[in-house]
Amino acid sequence: MKWFLYLFSFFMVAGGAGLVLYTEDMRRYANSLLTSTNEKIIAIVAAVIGALLIASAASSHHPGVIVLLGVLSLLKGVFIFFNPRGLYVPLRQWYIETATDQTFRLFGIIWLIIGTAMFSWI
Repeated sequence: MKWFLYLFSFFMVAGGAGLVLYTEDMRRYANSLLTSTNEKIIAIVAAVIGALLIASAASSHHPGVIVLLGVLSLLKGVFIFFNPRGLYVPLRQWYIETATDQTFRLFGIIWLIIGTAMFSWI
């Protein structure tokens, strides 16, 4: 399952670089993606990515961190799927409309760090 870790870490690095360098374009892309896609599909994709991360953790030198990321992704999928007290829509609107450019860049830096670390752990 090394292929999935390579693919996931590549997309983390690419997405992080995009968030840092092209903040407004990535904000528009996230807006179009999150508003046009059904919440249930987003939840299922997050859960599948979490399951794949957990399954591929044994291929890493630090499987605990990969399992932690997988569990967080699974929990995110469950949260979006069941949407307790309608919290997903306000959270999505905050991310798309209210979050500052510095917040997007911070997320990009975090993605870059996680993606680069995952590359080095495979």
